[in-house]
Amino acid sequence: MKRFALLATAVFALSGTAIAETQLTVTHGAVTKATYIDLGETGDSVGDQRIFQFDARTGKDDKPVVTDWVMTTTGQGAIVKGMESRMTMAIFSFDGLAKDTILLQGIGLYPMVGSTLKSDTVLQRAIIGGTGKYASATGTVTSTHFQDNTWQHVFDLD
Repeated sequence: MKRFALLATAVFALSGTAIAETQLTVTHGAVTKATYIDLGETGDSVGDQRIFQFDARTGKDDKPVVTDWVMTTTGQGAIVKGMESRMTMAIFSFDGLAKDTILLQGIGLYPMVGSTLKSDTVLQRAIIGGTGKYASATGTVTSTHFQDNTWQHVFDLD
């Protein structure tokens, strides 16, 4: 029995950092203007990128969060007329030093004119990892763009 307890303790200790929270909420106001890189055909086209960095706050304890985003246009008008699909990679840094981060990735439909989701839109993406206390994080993040141009991102960690 003693051996089993020691083995269980060792396995738990070596399994990585445990994520204490199972849900985090991050909020922010309007996003900053994106840096637009015209990588595809001239003008808005498949392959173009939008890059953002802006500050946010945690919902529970109002701590600062830095967010970095890269969006790449992957299709235009094929699914819904006037909308384009964009693959997104984002990093939320919870400690200000890029030590405790959560990475998300996904695809969504965006207006062909503009850089962000339409107001009153909800989009879910995958949590694909993290660093520090969020190392090996998985789950989903649900992003909501409200009518007043504020945003909420709810991270549901597995």
